[in-house]
Amino acid sequence: MAEKLSILCFGDSLTAGYYRWGLEHHPYAIKLAGILAAEFPNAGRTIDVNGVSGDLVVYPPGSFLSRIQEKCAKKQYDWVIFLGGTNDLGYGNRADMIYYALKDCWDVALATGANVLALTVPECGVKSDTLDTRRDTLNSHILEHQAERYHVFDLHSKIPYHTASESFRDEMFDDGLHLTAKGYDFMGTVVGEHLVNLIKGKKGSEC
Repeated sequence: MAEKLSILCFGDSLTAGYYRWGLEHHPYAIKLAGILAAEFPNAGRTIDVNGVSGDLVVYPPGSFLSRIQEKCAKKQYDWVIFLGGTNDLGYGNRADMIYYALKDCWDVALATGANVLALTVPECGVKSDTLDTRRDTLNSHILEHQAERYHVFDLHSKIPYHTASESFRDEMFDDGLHLTAKGYDFMGTVVGEHLVNLIKGKKGSEC
C-alpha cells in the first residue's frame, strides 16, 4: 500500500451529499474516508469532494469538463470517482451524448495517470419508461467502457428505488432523488469497499 493516497470524489449533488432541500450536505466521502482509514491505517489520505448541485455533464451548458480540467491541472490524484448524468437525464439529454461527455471527463483524469472509478446512475422516484430506458442505456455504456486504469462500480444495482422495500426507501432516499445522510453513508460504504478491493488488487499485481 502506498504511503499516501489521494482521491477526488467528483460529480453533482449526489457527490456533494445534498439533502433536506440543500439545507444540509453529507457527502458519501465521509464514510468512504472511514472505510479507507480502517483498511489502510498507516497510509496518509487526502479525499477531496467536488460536487456541484444541478451541474450537467453535456457541455454546453454543463461544466463537468472544465471543472475536472481545473482540478486535475492543480493536483495529481491516484483515484478519481465520477458520478454524473442524473441531471442530464432529467433534462432529456440522449444517453449517448451523456456517455461521450463523461468519457471526455474520464480521459482528462486518465491522462494525468490517475485511476478512474466510474459509478452508474442510480434510480429516482420518477417512474417513466423513457427515462428508465435512457438511464439503462447510459449505465450500459458506463459498464461496458474499457480503458487502461478505468474501473466501474454499479451503484444503480446497490441503491434501488422502485424494487426496494418501503423501509429501504424511507431510510435511503430524502426526496425521491437525493439520499438521506444514512443513504450517503451506505453509498460511501459500498463504494469504499469496492475501492479497497481495487487498491488491494493493484498492490497485489505489483508484488
